[in-house]
Amino acid sequence: MAAVLAGANIEEEYLWSCTLSAANKEYVWEPKEPEDFKGEVKPGHRLLVKTAILMPSAKKDEVNIVEVECEGYNKKRVKLPIVAMKAGVDCQKYIDILVPGFPATIKIVQGEGPLHLVGSHCVENFADQEDEDDDDDEMEASGTEDETEKEAGDKAKE
Repeated sequence: MAAVLAGANIEEEYLWSCTLSAANKEYVWEPKEPEDFKGEVKPGHRLLVKTAILMPSAKKDEVNIVEVECEGYNKKRVKLPIVAMKAGVDCQKYIDILVPGFPATIKIVQGEGPLHLVGSHCVENFADQEDEDDDDDEMEASGTEDETEKEAGDKAKE
């Protein structure tokens, strides 16, 4: 897990994966907050799918196509293929697609796999605005004290 500080927000990144096959053709990505979640602002979730791996057990010469369906701009449903791999030819593909909203449905629409998708589940936790304002006030106050000490030192030199 990696954490990045962006302004007052903290982004955490978790390893994510799913497997699509003839027995399990669909995966729904819909992150839920823990039952003990007590924050006022719910964190933001994004899914970054980086790589697809078609397993050697896939039927030779079979084309496997995976699509994602989620909400796009202006609340319109978006449905698009994100990877096409041919068994016996493709073992691994770099995808690098960001799924910014949820729920998102990822499914194998052609072929039987098995195909693994690997990526990151990014969680952005928003800082409390009141805490941020308090920190700013403290900085301003300490800056005023430093300026007063500097002015006193300047007067002593004269």
